[in-house]
Amino acid sequence: MSNWKTISSKIVYKNSRFNIREDKIIRPDGQDGIFYVMDRASVVIMVPITKDNEIYLIRINRYTTKKTHWELPAGSSDNQDELKAAKRELEEETGLTSSDWVKSGELEVAPGMTGQIAHVFVAKNVELTKDNEQIEENIDKMQKFTFKKVLEMIESDEIVNGPSISSIMLAGLKLKLIK
Repeated sequence: MSNWKTISSKIVYKNSRFNIREDKIIRPDGQDGIFYVMDRASVVIMVPITKDNEIYLIRINRYTTKKTHWELPAGSSDNQDELKAAKRELEEETGLTSSDWVKSGELEVAPGMTGQIAHVFVAKNVELTKDNEQIEENIDKMQKFTFKKVLEMIESDEIVNGPSISSIMLAGLKLKLIK
């Protein structure tokens, strides 16, 4: 199968967080088409793990879904070094810090509409330094769970955030918590 070909590209919407781009393309099958693509900075997702292999999750109310669910802390890289961004975001959202970081991998966030990449980091042996200060993020609770409990929460739909589920699985594989 041949590759996609871009004929033209223009920004149709822009703000401080993202751009929407309209691309006129030729599909691999030779047909003309139009794609709308969201361009965003990469994101970081942190898997904060205690010395006892418990995972901290945040409970957050999302405007887009109008629901409250458990997730991993995450945020924009703001186009800076991903590890530096991960350390900043973890402390801002949770008050947790770590001096022992491992990169677990990268995820394509939503490849049907954006090329955005999520960089997944495990923060090992986390320590609580202060309370969550991100009230505007709609985080209402932070709690630690055993890895087994987190897997049960995924299975029972208490955790439904795709990037969180993928990141938990990557961390579990990387740290040999999943056999």
